[in-house]
Amino acid sequence: MMGFKSLLASLLLVAAASAQLTGHVGPTTPLSSKQSTICNVLDYGGSIGSDDIGPAINNAFTNCVLKHSGSTLYVPAGNYNMKTWVTLKGGTKWAFRLDGLITRAATTGGNMIAIQNANDFEFYSANSAGGIQGLGYQCRNAGPRLIRMVTSTNFSVHDLILVDSPEFHLVIQEGSNGEVYNMAIRGANMGGSDGVDVWGTNYWIHDVEVTNRDECVTVKSPSNNILIERIWCNQSGGSAIGSLSDGTAIENIVYRDVYTNGGNQAFMIKSNKGSGYVRNVLFQNFISRGVAYGLNVNQYWSSQSPGSGAGVQLSNITFQNWNGNVVDGVKRPPIQLLCADGAPCFDITLSNVNMWSQTDKAIVKCESAYGSGVSCIRSGSSHTSYPVVTQSATRPPGYTTPTTMPGDLSDGFATNAPIPTPTIPTSFFPGLPQISPLAKNH
Repeated sequence: MMGFKSLLASLLLVAAASAQLTGHVGPTTPLSSKQSTICNVLDYGGSIGSDDIGPAINNAFTNCVLKHSGSTLYVPAGNYNMKTWVTLKGGTKWAFRLDGLITRAATTGGNMIAIQNANDFEFYSANSAGGIQGLGYQCRNAGPRLIRMVTSTNFSVHDLILVDSPEFHLVIQEGSNGEVYNMAIRGANMGGSDGVDVWGTNYWIHDVEVTNRDECVTVKSPSNNILIERIWCNQSGGSAIGSLSDGTAIENIVYRDVYTNGGNQAFMIKSNKGSGYVRNVLFQNFISRGVAYGLNVNQYWSSQSPGSGAGVQLSNITFQNWNGNVVDGVKRPPIQLLCADGAPCFDITLSNVNMWSQTDKAIVKCESAYGSGVSCIRSGSSHTSYPVVTQSATRPPGYTTPTTMPGDLSDGFATNAPIPTPTIPTSFFPGLPQISPLAKNH
């Protein structure tokens, strides 16, 4: 019987890993098919060194891209300021090639560049050096987000550098069949500086580096069939699912090959009451070092207002092949599973999870959690609530000192000074190359 259970568990893991995507992601036609017309902003009122490139971007889109399927909106290499935000609505079979660096020069809220209802679309930098400098230190939490993709399908965003947004850096809102990769994101050492927030259907996000003190790459609700891999949270708040509240609907999610250097947590599922579900999720191959929390499920997260339901139901969630440490394992446990009393979590599996503490002392905590792989969790088919169980932990036999990456930061970036523009790395997880080469190396 135990052999059958082990086989079944293995089959479930394979099923979860293969179910993350439901088909093709990214543009449906090659980039070469989007170059029949080049809509250069310099031909539509823009100039290198412009004090507001926004109107030229909008003019090139309206008067060129929308009139010519198979076109590319082109911002050449160089420096540009931007005061007028743009929302580029519609368009099929087109690209936005941003080789220059755009710097925020106004404090209006909203999104500096929003792409809405695009189909067969590619947003990229051919020199892998283009992007947006938000100068967020000048207007913390009081200015625009940098890029927002809204209800778009069959698209990619890649080879862009996003720096110091006053708010969030990249938001993928609803839509489907998108791919995000080869990104470097640098935010300040404070909340409200999210790296990548995504919700929607059938997304592949990979090879992304994030520095900030909030979300690294985080899934929001509603979401299904999302694969996130080769992520480098480099002095970041860490990746998460949440925050979750009423009507949550998240399933078929895979995070794998996630490396976290410093920051708030290796991973967190966060909610406060609410309703709905998170199910069929695999967290595989995680390395973390010097984080505050490790594997952290907290359904009593005090930083959000409680929802109206009894709790979001978590089920069939597997954590596999983890190695890492927290700063102080007694103050903040390396493993914490605090599930909702009103909706106890079940089928929570920890397999080869080796989380420890830099102090060589640690505890683990569980509440209303059912599954296997940590001493405080309960087993059984009857899932009734139970109060917090706190137990002393011993160093896992499989724990090893976490590896490092060239480029690991020792601290985050100050909130009151400019953040330098980085280059995009070529590796985002120890020992693994990036999946797709940088555009400049094609």
